Parts: sequence; structure tokens; C-alpha cells
Amino acid sequence: MVATHKISFITFTRNSGKRLQALLENVKDVVDEMIIIDGYSTDDTAEIAKSYGAKVFLRRPWDHVEPDRMFALKKASYDWVLYLDDDELLGRKLKDELRELICKASKEGFAALNTARVNYDVKYRQIIFGMAYPDRQIRIYRRDRVLYRGIVHEMPKIFGEILELPEEYFIIHYGSLSTRKIVMYAYLESFEHFTHPARPIRRALWKLLPFSAPFLVTYRLVHDLAIRKNPYINLGTVIRTIYPNSFYEMLVHTLIRFRGKRGENISKLVSEHGLIKLLNLEDEQ
Repeated sequence: MVATHKISFITFTRNSGKRLQALLENVKDVVDEMIIIDGYSTDDTAEIAKSYGAKVFLRRPWDHVEPDRMFALKKASYDWVLYLDDDELLGRKLKDELRELICKASKEGFAALNTARVNYDVKYRQIIFGMAYPDRQIRIYRRDRVLYRGIVHEMPKIFGEILELPEEYFIIHYGSLSTRKIVMYAYLESFEHFTHPARPIRRALWKLLPFSAPFLVTYRLVHDLAIRKNPYINLGTVIRTIYPNSFYEMLVHTLIRFRGKRGENISKLVSEHGLIKLLNLEDEQ
């Protein structure tokens, strides 16, 4: 008899009614509990979640999910956690074999699974290749072997070995960033970096921003499309490399250059301690 491991599913919502049903339909047969961390939605998000038997916890909305991730993990009942955003779905093979993969990982002593993520841009209606393919993510892990610090676009710190799955096991992300979100994320990320090592060429271009903007875009195009020699290139790849990726990078590092002493102090604290610890966001409020 093959041992099975129960799975807690976590997602974060804010007026997600139009997307949530598809997500819960996608995971309902492969998880044992559903945990929804909701930022006081004003639509039918909570009602949809409860109709699937999900546990709903209301939290102050931050406009990004990272500050609430450790809080969500404390609400999980089971050792293994699957986390998806509300605009993501499990690919069929990953969904069909999720339990077997977790059993294998647990038996072999792994703390997390690393999966590919396919980014589908709903605006241009095509998969984004180039630097964003495959977009490796850690969304399946043991809840006692993971740490989030609350920084935007954050990859979790895993205490233990990570099993990297083949690309046939993937998550599908249906997204398209608005300019408002790009600016907001860039502002938040500018406080994340107190020191930010990088390749010498890129570091030099950052120092010259905003004047080096055309050269930084050219560098990214050459690096992402030519140096990486990615055969999966289409119009969406080129557009995404320029906007929002290059625009976002330029905005982050321009903000870093022009932040004052107060911004430097905040950045140092966030880099050293993480936002979750600084604001004591792990505990229920």
C-alpha cells in the first residue's frame, strides 16, 4: 500500500470572483483543504470560496500577497502545501500526478518541488517565451521547511533539498500587468535592495539610469534573445522584454538611485529582517 500525504491548498484573493471558481475547480480533487486569505473583497469572492468548503480568513489588503504568506502557512493543517495565485492553474500532468510526486518527494527527503510556470499573456493571447520561459517556481513544499520574508516577487527560502521537476509538470499563469501594478511593485521592490550585486555590465547601466535606459533595453534584448539562444521567440517575447520587464527594472533602479536617507534606512531594515518580521504579520490580528 502506497503511503499518501494530505495537502493544504493556499491562495490569496481580492475581488477575485471572476477567477476563483476556475482555480478551485482545478485543485478541488487533489487537495484536502482549501485556505483563502482574502483582502476584504467587495464582490462574491468569499461566497464562492465557502461554496467549495474553503476556510476564509480576512486580512488587511496590501495589494500584493507576500506580507500574508507566513500567516497563511500557520493556518494550514497538513505538512504539504500547494500554493497558487488566483490567476494560475495546475497543468494536467502536474494535477494528475501531484499526490504521487509529493509521496516520492517525502520518501526521498525533499522539502519542496520546483516546477515550471508557463506565462500566458491574456492581452496578446500568447505564451511569453524568452527570459520568462520556463519560469521556475517553488509552489509545493513542506510548511515547516519554508520561510517567506514579505518582499515583493519573493521566492521562498527552503530549508532542505529541492526536487526539480521536468518541464512537463507545469503551472499555467494567465496574467497581464497594468501600469499601475508595475509602478507599485517597482516602488516596493526599491526598498528590498540595500545591496544588489549583478553582472558588471548591468550594474554599470543601473548607475547611469535614467540616461542609460536605451542601452539597458538593448542589453536585455541581446541577452534574453541572443545570448540565451532561446528558440522560442515570438512577438510577445520581444514586447515583454521591453515592456514591462525592462521598464520595471529601470524604474526599480531609478527609484533606488534617488531614494533619500529615510529610504536607505528602510531598505537596510527590510533587507536584514524582512517585512513580515518588522511588522509582526505572522500572527493573527
